[in-house]
Amino acid sequence: MEKYLVIAVGGSIGAILRYLTGVYSAKFFGTWLPYGTLIVNVVGSFILSFFMILFLEKLSLDPLWRLFVAVGFCGSYTTLSSITYETLSIVMDGDYLRALLNVALNFGLSFLSAFAGIVLARML
Repeated sequence: MEKYLVIAVGGSIGAILRYLTGVYSAKFFGTWLPYGTLIVNVVGSFILSFFMILFLEKLSLDPLWRLFVAVGFCGSYTTLSSITYETLSIVMDGDYLRALLNVALNFGLSFLSAFAGIVLARML
């Protein structure tokens, strides 16, 4: 039961921060691209890779922390389904270049962010 509670708390925090990121990114950056999804995927990729390296290679933490961060927080904070839906919406509008840019930025920057998380965690 403790595992489910830890996942639920992490998921609640991730979901709330995901919502707030979407709201405030639209206010600050506009809506030309779904910037909120881009931000949560890049940041979430960094967080997940950084903490997984810490958990697996550096620290002796209770496995519940891994469930909290990886399954709970990152599981609700990031999502592939949002990228898919938002990109298809852009395609349906006929803006193929913008759709391609959305996919390239999400996956390219998330990959680089995950790599940075691994490198930084290993430097500690």
